Amino acid sequence: MFRSWNFSDAVADELGRAGWDVERSIDISAWVAELGAQGYRISDIAAEALAAFGGISAGPINVSGPNFENDEPLTIDPVLAGSGHIVLARELERELGGNWYPFGEWLSYSSVFVRDDGWVVATGLGWIWELGKSVEEAINFALTAKHPLKCLKVLTPGARPWPPVVDG
Repeated sequence: MFRSWNFSDAVADELGRAGWDVERSIDISAWVAELGAQGYRISDIAAEALAAFGGISAGPINVSGPNFENDEPLTIDPVLAGSGHIVLARELERELGGNWYPFGEWLSYSSVFVRDDGWVVATGLGWIWELGKSVEEAINFALTAKHPLKCLKVLTPGARPWPPVVDG
């Protein structure tokens, strides 16, 4: 049984150009083994999302977001995001709670992680940004930049949130 992913036509079309379709399911066992050896624990949600989208690089559809330039693709590759970066997952555990698994790279080569409950964030540059409360929300947002990018935490002492908060 395949999950019914909920994407706008534009996002589904972009994902399709990148090689995705609704029945896509790739073998992720090599990624799970490599990252497991580094201390990562994969969740059912991360496994399902990686089987569906792993290896895809898509977008952006919209380059200008309300408070940031969305000028880089979302590349779904957990090894790219997580290999050698377990400290980022531990930092997310400390700051936001839960178990985090690498999902891919996005803006400015930030590492994208998915928590066991599906929440998706990007980190690695001194900030933690929210991409979405679910994998679907995160993919939709990373490709379309339809709302402001929200800085959840500033990790660098003395730094200000980036991007700046947009009123409204």
